[in-house]
Amino acid sequence: MRNIKNAPGKFTEQGVEGTRIIPSMTKDHQIPVRVDAAKYDAMTKLLNVVLQVNSKPQSPGLQEWIKKHSTHAKLATAKFDTAAEDKNAEYHRVLDELIAQGKENLKNGEKAD
Repeated sequence: MRNIKNAPGKFTEQGVEGTRIIPSMTKDHQIPVRVDAAKYDAMTKLLNVVLQVNSKPQSPGLQEWIKKHSTHAKLATAKFDTAAEDKNAEYHRVLDELIAQGKENLKNGEKAD
């Protein structure tokens, strides 16, 4: 997901809760997870984002996780600062957080709050 073109610019206050931010659905066969928009806080300028597993992942570990929790369950969550001066750095920070939390939850068979 680090190489998705213009990805940092897609994390905006216009994100509609529950809609996919990245990657596009055409990439589902290559990337087994997606980042969806959650609640945006206008006061703090923070956009909550959710890492979710796509419906047909190739990975046996992800397949087991969605059997237990469903594709609508949160694998990981983070907050994207839409007011950040360096959107690229913020994007990479959020991705790192989502990936670390997602790996931990996958390993433990848990879901995010």
